Amino acid sequence: MLTTIAMTRGAPSPAAEWSETLGASANVAYDTNPRLLPGVSVSDRSAQLAVDGNTQLATELSQLTVTPRLAIIRYDQDRNLDNTAASVAVAFQDKGERGQWSLSGLAQTDSTLNSELGQTGVTEVNFRHDGYNASAGYSYLATERLSWLVQGSGQITQYNAAAEPYGLVGYRYGGVLFGPTWSFSDRLQGSLDLQADEVRSQSGTTERDYSANTQLKRNLSEQYSWRISAGATRVAAQGNSASPTTGVFEIGLTRATERVQWDLSIKRAVLPIGFGFLARQDVAAVSAVVAVSERSTLNLACNVIRTEPVSLSFYLAPGISIGYQIYDGAAWGQAAAEWQYHLSPRWMLSAAYLEARARNYSVPQWANGTQARLSVTWESGRL
Repeated sequence: MLTTIAMTRGAPSPAAEWSETLGASANVAYDTNPRLLPGVSVSDRSAQLAVDGNTQLATELSQLTVTPRLAIIRYDQDRNLDNTAASVAVAFQDKGERGQWSLSGLAQTDSTLNSELGQTGVTEVNFRHDGYNASAGYSYLATERLSWLVQGSGQITQYNAAAEPYGLVGYRYGGVLFGPTWSFSDRLQGSLDLQADEVRSQSGTTERDYSANTQLKRNLSEQYSWRISAGATRVAAQGNSASPTTGVFEIGLTRATERVQWDLSIKRAVLPIGFGFLARQDVAAVSAVVAVSERSTLNLACNVIRTEPVSLSFYLAPGISIGYQIYDGAAWGQAAAEWQYHLSPRWMLSAAYLEARARNYSVPQWANGTQARLSVTWESGRL
């Protein structure tokens, strides 16, 4: 660990502590229907090599974290599935006497085979997908029980030009959020969020949404907590005189004991998808980590994403309107089990089995796929 001391205005500032973590993993897998196409049962073999790191610079008042990752995936038979994914995430926090700044950013590149799962249903092709995200927020502590948050965010999504015939277009998505947070007690918190967003696609369409959302968080004990939120979002599309309103919500439960940790989340939100417009999404996820022994753990997870169809209505005259569906919707679900065995504090072996289902609602048949995977992972620990 490297410690440095900076001097400002003749007085020592808080000590800055550097710490780094390096990790690498390699796996081999046997895949059935890796493209998740309806009525297909073709099998293939794949190998993946991934390298990641984590660097932190922390003082008593601020913290900077940089997390890069690179993954290379190669297939034995269908080389069109080969993929190289990379990402760099940056997060910064700085505390003042009455408030805190939070900044974050993410740049990533991957494949539509992954980015469109449950979002658009376009998983039969392997095109490049790039994404850039940034957000900045300030939380002001008005009293011991009341704080205010203002936050701005932006997102840029881009696709390879070859993806346009499939309807995938780049878009820009940005918004602002404002609202108070109350600490009713040491274990109960509530908040009210007012948010406005806009999405502009390369095809020229523009949509805006306005939402209000309330949330409660309750820690029943050190091991158990729940969270619940509810609100509404109104979407206003360019050239569309109708402004549909959608109810949004989230319900979550978390439990942590010495041997078992689990989390359950169910939510509905209105978010942009790869076709360049906003769509309602239902997401359910449950995960559990079970300590089987001192050296082995069992990870269980089930995730479901359902993107609703999108329709537009244009009013030509009183009592006369034209409506048409511009998107049919899609769904994706996956159940996974992974057993991990820690050979040492730095080396780990794991075996995993996954089953997935996907469907684009324009096609009546579901697509099914499986994967069996063996992995070895190395972690350096804090340097």
